[in-house]
Parts: sequence; C-alpha cells; structure tokens
Amino acid sequence: METQVQAMPRSVISRSIESDLDSYLDAIVNATATFREAVDAYLQSEPEGTCWRQAGKLSECLRLLDDMQQKFETGAHPQSALGNLVCAMSDPLNGVGRLLKDMKRQITGFAIESGFSSPHRYVPAYLVADVQELADEVCAAVDVLVESYRPSLLWWDQPSSEKAERGVSWYENQADRLSMQILKKIFADDSLDLEVKLPLAQLVEEIDRVADQAEGIDQGLRARCRAGLATVGAGETH
Repeated sequence: METQVQAMPRSVISRSIESDLDSYLDAIVNATATFREAVDAYLQSEPEGTCWRQAGKLSECLRLLDDMQQKFETGAHPQSALGNLVCAMSDPLNGVGRLLKDMKRQITGFAIESGFSSPHRYVPAYLVADVQELADEVCAAVDVLVESYRPSLLWWDQPSSEKAERGVSWYENQADRLSMQILKKIFADDSLDLEVKLPLAQLVEEIDRVADQAEGIDQGLRARCRAGLATVGAGETH
C-alpha cells in the first residue's frame, strides 16, 4: 500500500511536470527575494515608489503561482500517481500561498508608510543591521523549505532528515533568538517614546512570523511523511 506523499517512482512524474514544479518553487524563491529587498528599502528609507514596485512584483508572483497551482490541479487525473502527488501537495501549497500573501501585506505596509513622514515610523540606525540580519534568517528559512522539496530531490520518497544541521527549524530558531534580542533593545532604550517602540516591535514580530509560517509548513509535511511511513509499515505486516 503506497501513500500519497511518498513512494512515487521518478518515472511516473513526467519531465514536463517536474519542470513545472521547479518553476513553481523558483517563483517562491523570487518572491522571498523581493520581500528581502523590500525590507532593505524600508530600513534605508528609500523613496516610496521603491516599495510599491516591490509590492507589484510580489503581486505578479502570486498571480503566477495561482495559475500554476490551478494547472497542476486540473491537469492531473485524480486516480493517477500524479493526481495523488498534487493532492498531497495541496495543503502545503495553500500554506505557502498564505505565507506569500503575508509578505505582500507587509510590503504594501512599507509602501504606505514610506509615503508619510511621521516621526513615529522609523527604525533607529543602531537597529538597522539587526533587523537586516533577522530578515536574512527569515528568508533563509523559506529558501531551505523550498530547496528541501525540489522534485529533483524526490522529497515525496525521501523527506529531508529532521536532524539536518540547518533545516527550516534551525533558521526559525535563529529568527526567534534575533527577534527577542531586538525587542529587548527596543524596550530598553529610554530615548525612544512608546509611540515609536510599539510600531518597531510590531515590525520585528511581523518579519519573524514569516519564519514561523515556514516552519509550520515544514512540520506539516514531515507529519504527513511520518504518517505515510507508519501506514506502509502496518500494511507490510499483514
């Protein structure tokens, strides 16, 4: 008895579909890079138009991903091996969609805030490098999630090891550690008014949440693989 998430022979998946899956994951990587660029633009107080352009780029990525997901879902016969794979990927793909929409919401917020000169909306110079490092770890968590499940790695047959030194959870833990350090700096700075501290804390927490979402998707996939392996083991004992 085979499961939806694993034991999919490579020959079953056409090269065309494998290429489409790689293209889908490439689009996620591009969206993550756009998010990283938008964080930098916001921190460096670049012109308002910069963040709006990046918000537009991410919107285009989302449209492309929606079209590709629909192609997967409508192009695979439900009872085929490919159909089983697409079904198994449905929840994680939806999770990635929510993650990218959260990125887009944040970038749009950067763009809107860039259009105002409120003294309560700025990042002190001494925090810029810390927030950039946080964004690096958050985006690394998403990138590792994507690379772990490339079709070329046969993730549905050989899920990446949970003991991997720098898996999604490793980067998520790094992001949590950095966000806590930044928050402590913010609230320990007596030179900042509360009206400045609260938006800064919200910025840090929202960036960090992207890594939390990536870890949630990764854990869900691992749970599916463990359940599938347990089912196969039970089937082989009969």
